Amino acid sequence: MKRCLPRWLAALTLLALLPVARATTVIAPDFDTMVGTSDYIVRAVVRSVHSEWRPNPDQPGHRYIGTLVELDVKEIIKGTPPSPLVLDLVGGRVDDRELTIDGAPKFVAGEESILFVKGNGRQIVPLVGMHHGYYPVKRDKRTGQDQVLRSNGKPLYNERETALPDSAASVTATRDPQARPLTATDFATRIRKSSKFSAREILE
Repeated sequence: MKRCLPRWLAALTLLALLPVARATTVIAPDFDTMVGTSDYIVRAVVRSVHSEWRPNPDQPGHRYIGTLVELDVKEIIKGTPPSPLVLDLVGGRVDDRELTIDGAPKFVAGEESILFVKGNGRQIVPLVGMHHGYYPVKRDKRTGQDQVLRSNGKPLYNERETALPDSAASVTATRDPQARPLTATDFATRIRKSSKFSAREILE
């Protein structure tokens, strides 16, 4: 995969020499913005995660840690992703060195999620709103039903709650104790019904 990384990578090179480095937290985008600005949206399972040292194209002789996340796509919800689909992220851990980016989700082999992908290979984290474009899918042990979680591990009850801050409680669950979290199928259906589903304009 050809990488066309921007100039901020020079600054991250210095951070990569530290045990842990952090970046600025991103404000959650609203649901329609996430749908409209995604290059593609998929439901996928992580096949493998591989972190490595890479040369910095902007600073010869310097390097940074990057990670490749290979995905098994279970469902294409929007767009036409490449096959195989491999996310290219800045950050990761190699031996005792780690580059940690605030706002970057932690991918683990075998875990399933719905991903709003944008700028793969061109952004620090190729997801809309960084971790806000990452929705784990877990199975409820009590009901056996799959449910969509926000990146902070809290259940997603309504697609509009994607715009809530990480610390905010579900408005839907607060108002209706009988409400149930969205399933992966529910969430995919609501994505396709978004007013921005067919939008082609990519907001920078």
